[in-house]
Amino acid sequence: MKRMTIIKITAVMIFLSSLFYLASCAKKTLTKVEPVKRGKAGEEVVIERSDEKMPKWVYDEEFQVVKEKRQKFVVVLTDIQHKDRRAAERIAEGDLKKRVAEGIKTLVDSQFREALTGTDQTFSQTFESYIETVAINVPVIGLVVTDTYWEKVQRFKTKKEVEYFYRVVKRAKMPYENYANSRDKAWQDVLENTDNEKEREELSKLIANMKSGDET
Repeated sequence: MKRMTIIKITAVMIFLSSLFYLASCAKKTLTKVEPVKRGKAGEEVVIERSDEKMPKWVYDEEFQVVKEKRQKFVVVLTDIQHKDRRAAERIAEGDLKKRVAEGIKTLVDSQFREALTGTDQTFSQTFESYIETVAINVPVIGLVVTDTYWEKVQRFKTKKEVEYFYRVVKRAKMPYENYANSRDKAWQDVLENTDNEKEREELSKLIANMKSGDET
C-alpha cells in the first residue's frame, strides 16, 4: 500500500514538473514590454514579440534558392503589417504564395537566358515567347510555412497619442525538385508544340543545358 502511495506521489511530482517546465518555456518565447507613455511623433516601440530576439532569418532575401543537407529548396519570405494579428497572419500566408510564384517566373527566365548565352541571336529572339509561356505555367507545389515571427508595435501619432499594429514575418520553402519537375513538364509541353524541327532540336539542347545547372 505504501509503495502504491509513493508511486502516485512520484507521478504527481513528475506531472507538476512538466507543467512548470512548459510554463517557463512559454514565458521565454513571448516577450512583453510596458507601453511607453510619451514619445516623438512617428516613433515606434516594440512592446510584445513572439521571441526574445528578432531571428536572423527575418533579414533573409524575399526569394532565394538554398542548399540544406545536400537538398535544395526554394525559400520565400514576406513581411506584413496590420492592426489585427490574425489578419496579418492570413495576408502573410497569401503573400508567400504570390511571392514564390513571382520568384519562379524570374528563376525560369534567368536559368534559360543563361543557357541561351552564346547561341545564335535568331534563336534567342524566337525563344523569348517560350520563356514567358513556361514561366507562367510552372505551378507552386509543396510550399510549407517553416517559420513565423511577430511583434506588436506602439507608434506615436503625436507626443501622447498612440496607435498599435502587428508586424508578422513568415518564411516558407518548397523542395527545388518540385520546382524543377514542374518547370521541365512545362518545357516538354513547349517542345511538343514546336513545329520547326531545327528549333525543337536547338531547344532540346538548351533545356538539357539548363537541367545540368540544377545539380550545382
